[in-house]
Amino acid sequence: MFSFLKPIKSASHRNRLFRLTVHVARGTNAEMPTNLVGAYVPIFLGATDHESAARSAVASLSQRGFEFLDIADGQIHELDASKWDSFVAEAWPEFVDYFPKQNEVVEKLNSAFLFTGPFASYESRADV
Repeated sequence: MFSFLKPIKSASHRNRLFRLTVHVARGTNAEMPTNLVGAYVPIFLGATDHESAARSAVASLSQRGFEFLDIADGQIHELDASKWDSFVAEAWPEFVDYFPKQNEVVEKLNSAFLFTGPFASYESRADV
């Protein structure tokens, strides 16, 4: 009765844009040069919530052979997809051509958008 008063639930949930920086070790990954043992990696992805974003980011890197160590700063940030180009220009001006354009991010946000930013890799410390 009065079903027209009930809110309509959409079958598809709208993804939001998240950014997190993860700390990884080489693991079984063969892409990382042999002198490097780990890296800090910014990951940008579409997910319904923070937890889903973290799980997807870790799964993606694990599939590539990296060993997940931690979320570097312990934070998962939500970004405004409509301001993506401005964000990239301000945060990563030297990598503007490396990052996807805003229209691509917005288009793919509700499908399988996941973008790995530049790796900040490091070598092991030499024994002294």
